[in-house]
Amino acid sequence: MGPKKSFLKALSPIMVGSYESLAGNYIVQSIKWFSIIIVLSAAIDIVQQNIGIKITAPTFENDLTGFLGLSISPLIEEIGFRVILIGVPLFFLYSKKFSMGLFFKSLWNPSDNIPNINQKKALILIILVGIFFGVAHILGEQWSSGKATQAAMAGIIIGWVYYRYGFVAGVLIHWATNYMIYSYAYLVSTINEIGITESFSHSLIGTIEIILVLAGISGLALTMLEIKISKDVKNSLS
Repeated sequence: MGPKKSFLKALSPIMVGSYESLAGNYIVQSIKWFSIIIVLSAAIDIVQQNIGIKITAPTFENDLTGFLGLSISPLIEEIGFRVILIGVPLFFLYSKKFSMGLFFKSLWNPSDNIPNINQKKALILIILVGIFFGVAHILGEQWSSGKATQAAMAGIIIGWVYYRYGFVAGVLIHWATNYMIYSYAYLVSTINEIGITESFSHSLIGTIEIILVLAGISGLALTMLEIKISKDVKNSLS
């Protein structure tokens, strides 16, 4: 149920100048895909602003209550959108055996515990659930319509991460997108006695965004390298 590799073991090949798959550790995958989501979110926001579509966040009457909601919602939403809408259908479609133990293991990490999954069909399911996740953000919450595209993109990526690397990785990424960014915003807001919305214009938040974008570019590069090496290995074996 736990990670197959420690954090340092997963990163050690890169540290010595070689490359191996980064799979096997929740935190490594979470950092990589979280960074990619940040880059793509920024790109979507830039494109949408250029055509007059803005993303407006919901307002909270009580900042502490709002922050608590942002911290808890990743767990609730991952169970609802990923475990129930992706994990459960994949289990009943592809698992040839049934036991309660196997059922819960499959929901914990579908790709490791459900053999013979058709990845193309699984990806279609992940995309559909991701789109539904994006729409749900503007129907069930006070986000503006521009959030749907951004949330759908994040939902598709987190859905893939859940399918490929498990529930923990999905929760960590979702939690990071909610908690990490807003925690700095709340810190800036409290110290400078300004509103949450104004705090996102502060230089500290801008610096953090630059760091995250650079990390995201690195994450994209690592992912592309991983795909290339995987294809090269398959070609050499065929």
